[in-house]
Amino acid sequence: MEYQRTLGPIQGIAMTVTTFVGTGLMLLPALSVSQSSNFAIYAWLITTAIILPVAFVFALLGSRFPSAGGASHYIGRAFGKSAEKAVGWLFLSILLVGPAVAVKIAAAYLAVALNLSQNYVFILSIITILATAFYALAGIKNSSHFQFIVVIGLIVVILLLSWKGNIGGATENIEIPTSWTEWQTTFLAVGTIFWCFIGIEVMAHMGAEFKNPARDFPIALLGGISIVIALYLALVLLITQHHTYGDEITNSQSLALLVGIIFGENSKRLFAVGAFILAFANTGMYLLGFARMVQSMSSHGALPQTFSRLSKHGTPVRAVYLVTSLTLGSILLGHFSGWSLHWFIEMTNGAFLLIYTLTCFTSLKLLPNQQKWLGATAFATCLLMTIFVGMSMLFAFCIFTIALCFECYKNKKNLIPKHEIHVQ
Repeated sequence: MEYQRTLGPIQGIAMTVTTFVGTGLMLLPALSVSQSSNFAIYAWLITTAIILPVAFVFALLGSRFPSAGGASHYIGRAFGKSAEKAVGWLFLSILLVGPAVAVKIAAAYLAVALNLSQNYVFILSIITILATAFYALAGIKNSSHFQFIVVIGLIVVILLLSWKGNIGGATENIEIPTSWTEWQTTFLAVGTIFWCFIGIEVMAHMGAEFKNPARDFPIALLGGISIVIALYLALVLLITQHHTYGDEITNSQSLALLVGIIFGENSKRLFAVGAFILAFANTGMYLLGFARMVQSMSSHGALPQTFSRLSKHGTPVRAVYLVTSLTLGSILLGHFSGWSLHWFIEMTNGAFLLIYTLTCFTSLKLLPNQQKWLGATAFATCLLMTIFVGMSMLFAFCIFTIALCFECYKNKKNLIPKHEIHVQ
């Protein structure tokens, strides 16, 4: 099946912005300020500098090998089907930690909208995930257009906050780290901020749909990232200025609190409704995206065939049930274990960082000689980022290693002629 090549650079930039501007924008600025205080701006700049070579590599690979398979396709071209399928398992493992973050952020904003205390966030998280499952089952063909409108509204709100909240004066809070202790404080937020960039992989899947991938895809990816970074930096300044950060719930509701301080309490609740809708839609896309992955793996024999069945509307119903159950289990585990939202972000970051590292290593084989230096630079920056993500990489590395060994074993077993299997 050929994808329709309908995207130009402007549409691509818009899609990049809507991909990156989601639940992360509601949490990461406040979380980074909580970790690095007035040095947070430098943490964002450091993370951006580290990730930009990776973005260039994805742009080059996406334009040279346009495919809906994204990173797994690139890795499969270079190292075979076993590696490609192992990356698919690694993507699927993110389901255990990633969607729970989006659900909890949505629930936190719903609590603000309903004027409920933080004690209700857990109950609202359960309600949100169940409602999102019904949303995914009903099909979300038109949700991308709706989500685009909501994201544009969110961007307009940030611009208004910057104007009304005196962002010029907020720059006075920026402090330059001078001692090693201050630099260590700055580095604390780098691993967390990486969450902002996990949309790079999502955009790589869109490479096949650009009219001129070689020209338009790099413009879309890098132009969109520039806009997104400007939005995040503006919020970091405003959140620092108005002190809407602190504990986990405060960080989760930071934008609504900021709107309340600058525009008043009524505006805060109205904004919280919009933020909940955006987070809810993001969670729906999360669930259906993972369900599609489960359905695809099932149809290829990697999972039981029962998950490959589609409804008359083309929805992988049983896969949605599985994905919802795992996400619900993740939420329950987080609540009763006392694990913080930050821990789930770190686990998700570790999985995506491993995927990015493997992709950049793959680029050393796939890119032409004159571009290999960029692949080597991106691979080096990924290795540098592993220092900041730290032990969170262990979860992803174990999943990938087990999946790779499993796939290699299956391939080796399939290569053995049937008459030899019965030889004693």
